[in-house]
This record gives sequence, structure tokens and C-alpha cells, in this order.
Amino acid sequence: MSRKKILFMSHAVTMAHVARPLKWIESLDHQHYEIFFGCSADYRAITPEHVTYIKTSGLDPKKFAEIVDKAGIMYDSKTFEDHIQEDMDLIEQVRPDLVIGDFRHSLSVSCRLKKVKYVNMSNAYWSPYTETPYPLPESPIIRLFGEKLSGVFLKPFIPFVLKLNFFLMVFEIRKALGKVRLKFHDYRQIITDGDLTLFFDTPTIVPLKKRQAHERFMGPLVWSMPVPLPIWWTQLSPTRKRVFVALGSSGQAGSLLPILNVLSQLDVDILLSMSGKKVTLPSYPSLFVTDFLPIEDACKNSNLVICNGGSPMTHAALSYGVPTLGIIGNNDQLLNMNHIQKKGAGRTLRYWSLTEQNIKHSCKELLNNPSYLKSAQDIQKEFSAIDLNKNFQDIFLECGMNT
Repeated sequence: MSRKKILFMSHAVTMAHVARPLKWIESLDHQHYEIFFGCSADYRAITPEHVTYIKTSGLDPKKFAEIVDKAGIMYDSKTFEDHIQEDMDLIEQVRPDLVIGDFRHSLSVSCRLKKVKYVNMSNAYWSPYTETPYPLPESPIIRLFGEKLSGVFLKPFIPFVLKLNFFLMVFEIRKALGKVRLKFHDYRQIITDGDLTLFFDTPTIVPLKKRQAHERFMGPLVWSMPVPLPIWWTQLSPTRKRVFVALGSSGQAGSLLPILNVLSQLDVDILLSMSGKKVTLPSYPSLFVTDFLPIEDACKNSNLVICNGGSPMTHAALSYGVPTLGIIGNNDQLLNMNHIQKKGAGRTLRYWSLTEQNIKHSCKELLNNPSYLKSAQDIQKEFSAIDLNKNFQDIFLECGMNT
């Protein structure tokens, strides 16, 4: 009996959108499925050998970061059309039974045109139906006036400005969407569109006023770079608290030095994952540095995780009952941390208003206030009851992919 074909596609503007497909791929038996991975950045080296890797085009991560930083429009109509055509060419080449995409929004059109089922990997905080109000967004005007003044003078206008911005983003690609009769008025509808859309959150952390028929909560997804523990791991103090610092591919490198300076003044060991960043670091006796750390080992052996606030790292920390400090720089990170902070399991700082004073205050609170630990442990209990692999299997059954 021939194996069913699965095409995973990642728009790799950040590492998170590579990690989630790879985690799902890890759970699959390649004797039953023929697996293809189309990715817009070269992650061939960490793709399993039995997977057919295909390099695709996409927005350059630096360009994407600039667009996000300016609260700009992600796609112009030509780029979106080009991605649709590339999707369709790849679907024609592979002839998959199922397409699974992460942040590859063109699949909303290409999969429907090619009449192949599309499963979208996303987060519930991008739903237009979240119960939690949208916080002051990451945008140049908020940075110009600051959080305090923006909260007083601009906050009443935020809902209208957001609606306008999301409308303009979707208006730019309206012709492409019209090919499959999608009449969206809010870009979040594309972010959460699919024949099935999978939210890698839980409804208690991200409650929705309304859940669409095609949406499923999967629970947290924790993926770790396949690297060994560094040689200094055995030199860590068995009695001192540990702080794991990992700002990830989209975290601001300029935030590292003030964070490390503050932590060096506390009675903690600092576990720093550089994630490819090139920064000249000070020499502190309590600082232990490597490029990448195995995420699960680092989180479960730490008392605090400082990260960029994105869901992969915060969910990894919470899976082990560890509070998080999110140094956020884009709206995805902001929305994720907004929900975690509301649950009492973390605190949020914006990279552009970062000071050693607010870093120190947040770190001391998260390390010493037992309420944060209690909230993180409550979420850990919820996470531990979720069987992600079973949820993956259930999705395959729903899609007719059982073998």
C-alpha cells in the first residue's frame, strides 16, 4: 500500500514557524507517510533525513522584522500572488494528500485552487474573537509617545486603528482572495484560516468569545534544537537559582547587555543561549554561554526564563512550571505575553523602554513572589494533561489520513 503524502510548508520569518512543523514531523512514522518540507529559509541541516526538503521563497526575516517594527503591511499583491503560484507548482509536483502550513498565508488560496485539504498551524490570540482586549500595540507612534501617554491619549482610538490596519493588510491582497471567494475584512481572518486551524494554546490561557467550526485547540508545542548539553553544564551551582536567557531569532540583541548586567548583581547562575546572535559579552563569573541549549533541559532546571515573549519559549517554560519575563518586540509576542501576564505567570517589558531598573524589579518579583510560581505551576498541571501526539493523530483521522 502506497504511503500517503504530507506537505509541510513554513514561512520561516522566525524560528518558531520552523519549529512547529518539525515537531509534528518528529511524531510521524515515515514508514506510513511520505513527508515533504517546504521552507522559506535553509533549515535543511536540522530536517530529518527521511524528509524531502524543498527550499521555497518567502519574505526575508530582516525585511519582515522591519515591516513588523513599522506596523506595516506584510504583503503587496505581487508577492502574495508569487507565493500562491509557487505553492501551486509545489503542490502539482508533490501531489500531497494533505498540506500543513505555518504562517504560509498564501495557502488559503493555493490549496483551494488545487483542491487539497489545508491545515493551518497558528495561535488563538490571533483570532478576532479573543475575549482579552487588544493591548497597546507595538508601533512607531506608541514608541514615540511612550506607554503612559499613549495609554491616556491614544488608547480610546486603538480599536479603530487596529481595524483599519488589519483591513488595509487584507485589502492589498483582495484580488487573490477573490479567486477562491474569500471576502475577508480583517487580516486576522487569514492568519486563522484553513480547512482546519490548529491553535497551539489552551482555551484557559486564550479564551475565545466564539470558536469557528474549523478551529481546534491543540495545546502547547515544545520543540528543542537537537544539540547536546554544553560542557559547562556540570559546573552549575546545585544551590543557586538559575535564570535561562534566550531571546531567540527575533529577540532584540541590544537587550542582552542590560539584562546580563542586572542578573550579574543577583545571586543566580545565568544560562545564556545566543541563538546565533553576535554580541560582545562582559565576563561575569555567574554567566554560562552557548549558542543553543536543549530547551527542555534548560527550562526544567531554571527558576526563571527570560525570552522574547513568543509562544514556543514561554510555553516551554510553563510546561515545567517556570515563570517568564517576555522582552517583547512585535505584536505576536505582545499578544502571547498579554495572556500569560493576565494569568499571573509572567511579566512583560517592551525592548524600547527597557531599563536596568525595570528589569531588576521584574526579575526580583518573578524570582521571589510565590504567586508567579503558583500560577506557572497551575498552567504546568493543565499542560501535562494534554497529549499532543494524540491530538495530532486525531487531526489526521479527521482529515482522512489514518493508515
